[in-house]
Order: sequence, then C-alpha cells, then structure tokens
Amino acid sequence: MFRRPLFAIFLLQILFIGIWYHIFGGEETPPQEDIPVECVGRVEEIRIGASGIVLVLSDVKAKNKEKSREVYADRCIVYDFSDKHLFSSSKIGNTIHIQGTYFTFETVSNPGGFDEDLYYKSQGINAKIIADSLEIVNDRMDPLRHGLYLLRQRAMEQLLAVMEERDAGVLGAMILGEKSYLPADRKEQFQKTGIGHLLAISGLHVSLLGAGLFFFLRSYCLPMRQAVVVTVVFLFLYGQFTGFPVATERAVLMMACGLFARYTGRCYDALSAMALSGIITLLQQPLQLFQCGFILSYTAIAGIVLFSPVMKKLSPYFKKYGVRGKILQAVLSSVSVFLVTMPVMLWFFYEISPYAILANLVVLPLLSLLVGAGVFGCILSFFWKAAGGFLLSTVHYILRFYEIVCLALEELPGRSVVTGRPVLELILLYYVVLVGGIFLYLKWEKIWIAFVAGILLAETLLFFSPSVSFLYIQLDVGQGDCAVIMCGEKTYLIDGGSTSQKEVGKYVISKCLKYYGRSQVDAVFITHSDADHTNGILELAINQKDWGIKIQKIIMPKIQKTDDGYKRLYRSFQSCNIKINRMRRGERLSHGGLCIRCVHPTPDYEWESENDYSLTLDITYRDLRILTTGDLEQEGERAIGDLRGGYDLLKVGHHGSKTSTSQDFLAMVSPQYAVISAGKKNRYGHPSPETIEKFRNTGVQIKNTMECGAVLAEWNSGKRIYSFRGNLKRDV
Repeated sequence: MFRRPLFAIFLLQILFIGIWYHIFGGEETPPQEDIPVECVGRVEEIRIGASGIVLVLSDVKAKNKEKSREVYADRCIVYDFSDKHLFSSSKIGNTIHIQGTYFTFETVSNPGGFDEDLYYKSQGINAKIIADSLEIVNDRMDPLRHGLYLLRQRAMEQLLAVMEERDAGVLGAMILGEKSYLPADRKEQFQKTGIGHLLAISGLHVSLLGAGLFFFLRSYCLPMRQAVVVTVVFLFLYGQFTGFPVATERAVLMMACGLFARYTGRCYDALSAMALSGIITLLQQPLQLFQCGFILSYTAIAGIVLFSPVMKKLSPYFKKYGVRGKILQAVLSSVSVFLVTMPVMLWFFYEISPYAILANLVVLPLLSLLVGAGVFGCILSFFWKAAGGFLLSTVHYILRFYEIVCLALEELPGRSVVTGRPVLELILLYYVVLVGGIFLYLKWEKIWIAFVAGILLAETLLFFSPSVSFLYIQLDVGQGDCAVIMCGEKTYLIDGGSTSQKEVGKYVISKCLKYYGRSQVDAVFITHSDADHTNGILELAINQKDWGIKIQKIIMPKIQKTDDGYKRLYRSFQSCNIKINRMRRGERLSHGGLCIRCVHPTPDYEWESENDYSLTLDITYRDLRILTTGDLEQEGERAIGDLRGGYDLLKVGHHGSKTSTSQDFLAMVSPQYAVISAGKKNRYGHPSPETIEKFRNTGVQIKNTMECGAVLAEWNSGKRIYSFRGNLKRDV
C-alpha cells in the first residue's frame, strides 16, 4: 500500500466519505412538493427518458412564486408532462427561464425500496421541476457537447432504421449508452442470468474500442506517441458521447493512464490507475460511493487486480495443459470476479444467479465481435445503409444466441438464490477472509490455505441471510394496503395492492420479501376483494416463476354471501394453481410462538358493504399483540363482539376513513399505536380528520405510512414499534 500512495489516498477518501455521510448525510429532511416556482438555469444535459426529453439544469436560481423567496435547486432535473413539446428547441449550453412546480426527491420508504433522493443526489441533482412554460433567455450553446448529443440521437435512429427494434434497443445501450429504447424484459433477462453488465458501457467495451483503435493507429497510421494522444482524445470524446456514466469514466481514466504510461515509458500499475479514477470521481460526486454502478465497477476491477498474482503463479500449469488450461484459466478469471462482486450484488439486489460464472464464460468470447460489428455497422449505415444493415445482422445472431443462453439457464434448478441483504459487518468479514486467504497463499504457496479460506468464506455466506424472530411490516404502498409477517423461517402476507403505485407487487412487495431473504410466502390472507388490497398479490401469483417467489396458499374469508369481486379473485388464484383455504371466526394459524386468529367474519354474516366482511386478524407473538382490520367499517366492527383490549398496534380499517373505527370499537381495542395505510393526496381524503381526532383524544399514537413510510412491529429481545423513515439511518 505504501508503494501505492494513490491507493492509500483512495481508501482514506472512502473512509472519510463513509464517516461523514453516516454522521451528517443520512438525516431526514422534510419533503417539499407542489411549490410553484420560476427559475433560470443553464442546460447541462439532455436525456431521453420514458416520458420524453428531460433536461438537467445547472447554476439554477429558483424562486417560490407565492412567497417570493428562493428555494434550493442549484442543479435540478426538469420534466415536461404536457403535450406542448417545451424542450424541443433547447440546446446544451442554453440559458432558459422555466415556470413550473418544484419537488424534492422521495427518500426510501420501505425495506428493499428505491432511494430516489440518494440516487439523484449522487449525481449532484437536488430537486425536480415539472415545467409549465419555457423561454430561452440566452441561446449560446456548447457546440461540442450538443453536437455529440445530436450525433448519439442520430446514431440511435440509424440503428432503429436498419435493425429490429429489440436488437437496436440492446445495442444502443451497449455502444451508445442510450437506454430509453432498451426492452425491459431483455434487461431483466440479462440481469437475472448475471450478464447485466454487458448492457453498461464499462471497461470491456472501452478496452475493446480503445485498444483496437490504438493498435490500428500504431500499426498503420501514426508513431506510438501520436497514436496515444489520438486514442486518449477519442476515449474522452466517446465518454462524453455516451454521457460519461461512472463505469465508463473509470474505464476511460484507467485506459488513459495505461496509454500515457506507454507514452512516457513507465510501468502501468492497474491498482494505482483504479485509485486515481476513483479519487477523481468521488471528488466530483462523493455520494457515488453508495451507488451500485460505482461499487460494482470498482470491485470488479479490484477482483481482477487481487487475483492477478495468483493467476501468474498458476500460469505454468495453464500452459502445461494447453486448451484445457486456457479453459481453466477463463473459469478462474470469471470465478475471481464473481467472488469479489457477489456481496455487492447481494447488498443491492438481495439475490444472485449461481450460473453467472457459466453465463459469462459462454457470452464474453463473442463480446468483441458484437461491439466491433455494432460500432462499425452503425458508422457504415450513415453512408451505406444496406452495407451497415448487413454488418449489423451479425449483432442480431449474437444477441439471439445470448437470449438462448439466458432462456436455457433460466430453466435450470436453483437459477436464482435469494439471500436477502447481508449486514455490513459480515460483508467486511467476507472480504477480510478473501484478501487474507490470497495474501497467505501468495506468501506460502500452500494449497491447503485456499481450501481453508474457501471453507471460511462458505461459512460466512451461511449467515448472509437476515435472521428474524418476529417482524410485522405495514408497507407503504400508497393508496392501498399490505402487511408482511415474518416469524422464524415462515412468511405471511395480509393483502397487497395499491391504486396509486404501479406494479406494487414487483417494486414494493417482492423487493421487501427478497430484502429479508424470503423466496416463499407460506400464506396470503386476503381480507376482501378490493383492487387496492389485491392487485399486487395477483401480480405475485401470476409471476411466481419469473420473480422467484412461491405462494403456498391463499386464505380468504369464509362467507356464504359473496360479491362478484370475491368470485373473480377466487377464480384468478385457482388459475395460478394456488391452494385456496377459507377462514372464519375462531379459526387460527399457529407457528412457534406466533398465533394468527380470525375474529371476523362468521360464515352467515350478512354484510351490506363488502368492506364489512374484511378478514379481521388478531396476531400474537409472546407479549406483542396486533389487530389488523382490512377495510372494516363500523357495521363490521359491531359484528366482532367483545375483544380483550390492550393491543400494541391497530391497523386502522379502511385507510382511516370516517366510516371506520367507531369510538366504542377504539375503546374496546385500546391500542397503544394506530397505523394508517393511505396515499398522499388521495381522492378519498383518507385519513379523515374525524378519525384522527378520535385517536388523539384517546392518547393513541398515530403512524401514517404516507409520512412515516413502512411501520414495523418487531420482537427480538423485547417488543419495539417504529416507523421506517423515522428510524432510518441510511446504510453506508
């Protein structure tokens, strides 16, 4: 380390940012939204997103139009959701005046959820604005950056003109950094198989292009030093052309270091080059340290550097066995990267494909041909469309081969292993064992050291899955309802749906389950048939195989009088080949110290509103008591009869509407906490002021998911009830 001062500085920089962020950077700030503003800023970047053209503005001066005071928006992202095409004439470098609505970003509100605030702040973006009007106040533009932006869009148009749209979308992501046309199913397919890194412009792509250009120039056109300069200039232009994502920035800086080492006649040290690129990136954007792209990019390179001395020691054996030795060398190279990046993958995605090593061995040999044919085919299509299309047909067959590989691996047993997010201390222990094992092997060259290190790594991995005694989570699903119950290895859901969040099953429920290492739901309790309680569960049921989450059975209320929604839901679950049980008052489900007892309805209950037959559950674990009521209203509450009060947590019926939680029912239940699941600015006005007032008058502490995020009731060494956002200290 002392012979590599840049690496030591890089480690100190990482340590400083981590400590600083843990102390000062993870605090919650009150969200600001729906603030009418007018602002002036310079167009720094133009992006193409799902909603169309998006602008990134720098040097922004924004003012609250109502209160005539400044709001903080030094660098912001601006959207146009109108049909006015406000951004069509904007160019990079223009100074523009915008009137619109100002928002700050949402912090993560559920376990396993997406932290929008941290993601954008890692890019230096502080706020978002929905534009209502735009005026260009200074039309001076940046000719180089805007020209490269136009060239990228023109190149994407050429790909779409001469290729199938699906293939053009994948190739555009791989060589242009343009992901707006990337098919979502292709992206998921690559990620599940462990080859998602091919869709990012990283070291592999940059090395192929940079090395290819340098050796061509060196061999046929220019002396070595001039070839170095031209190649480095090309690399930086290509980085700017693709938008300079983190992986590309690292690859360009490292390759530039390698080329200038050749220029000056000095030795190239990959570890020092990696450290220099990391220092530069973190000086510009310190919060990139907590983003998946940054960490994966640097750990992958670190894995190659870490294992390179081992590979050198083994090189005589590789040469001795010829072709088999080369295959073994490729396998060990892939294994080395997999071992180093695996904890990072589990930290961010909570699952990993054990076949990723095999997938990379099969697809990587064709990558150079794919990138080369893609780049030259795209360039040729500008001048001779037919010839460019012919060359790009090679890409079609390679991508088709990749798809076949992915489909084949998806059919293998255990294609995905869900472990959940490991604790940081275990990840650090894992890396200590890994690095220590390599160091000791290089020092003494004893094969038993590798075996011992392997055994210790395997034992560390056994503890990666989170351990839970009992945990109840009322998820923040917007205007809807969903609760997760975990007791030991058992997992249960109560409802799961939303009318305000799209694909709530995919992005909220399944993410939470995988965050805790759960790939099986032992039972789903459906309180009643409303979509805001069930559409996410239907998503899970339909996509069990694709998402890797198995539902063992569905439990619905046992009632003689059923509505059309109940019948449709029953048939939908039957079509998914899921066992369906029906539960009535007095029946219970028990596991260990957990008891889930139904207190409503009875089979002969005559309801007027379908909300009133909501399955109402008394959940007990040791001295922790929870009552969940679905959308139960006051008529249904009266049908319950007597309950022994003193609940720790009441899941308030019908999102806190004025038709739920009568004064008598509240007095009977007498909860310490009440959790209300409702969405921001919902059209129903939930929760009602009358219901809130009842809780306040009786001293019940209210937790609303729209403000607190998920609400958790935990029993470990004792019971504890807390809100996710209120308890959040972002993971470092």
